[in-house]
Amino acid sequence: MRHAFRRLFLVTLIFVVPAIAQAGPPLLCFPMSTDAQSLPWGSGPGWKTPKPGYDLAALTGDTLALLGPKTPVLARMETLRRAAIYASADQKVAARLVESLRARAGRVQDSTSDPLAQFDLGYFVETVRQARHGLASFKADLPEDGYALVRAALARRGPDPAMEYAAALITTSPSQRALSDRHLRAALDGARPGSELARTIAAHTPIWGERIEHARTAAAR
Repeated sequence: MRHAFRRLFLVTLIFVVPAIAQAGPPLLCFPMSTDAQSLPWGSGPGWKTPKPGYDLAALTGDTLALLGPKTPVLARMETLRRAAIYASADQKVAARLVESLRARAGRVQDSTSDPLAQFDLGYFVETVRQARHGLASFKADLPEDGYALVRAALARRGPDPAMEYAAALITTSPSQRALSDRHLRAALDGARPGSELARTIAAHTPIWGERIEHARTAAAR
């Protein structure tokens, strides 16, 4: 009996330990599965592999150039994730990027503001907030409610499964589980089989666990 239990324990570790090892702030530690162009990146394992020697002075310009009107939402999310990791190395660079994203977004109430720019600011703000847990040196002035900005972008842009998934990642805290599950269901409902979004959600299984299957069941009703 003892040997059987030991074997069961070891098998469990094989499947559970990789998920634990990948655990961390979802917006920071889980890359998006996209082939779109993004910020230069290293080739090492793990989530934090910035390119050695990357010029941080170019980060704001490079990031904004990649966030054009035709850039897919998942590519935006990956670019902003990488930007947050780079910016964590220099607080002045971080502040400059935040201010540039603010200038692009304008006021949430402004009907002429670009919903994608609102999304970019909101997603970056929440990524930086989560980065304070994953990257202890990261500090920035973040008065905005990033989730409110993403919700405003969604309301103006209309149904967008990738934005719904972004909102689900932002609201993963236990206190917001019902809200996160609602966004996750909307993302799953719009994720075509084999799409970058579907691949991303599958790669993020350690975040969701059994919640994915529950959300799939609810989305299919």
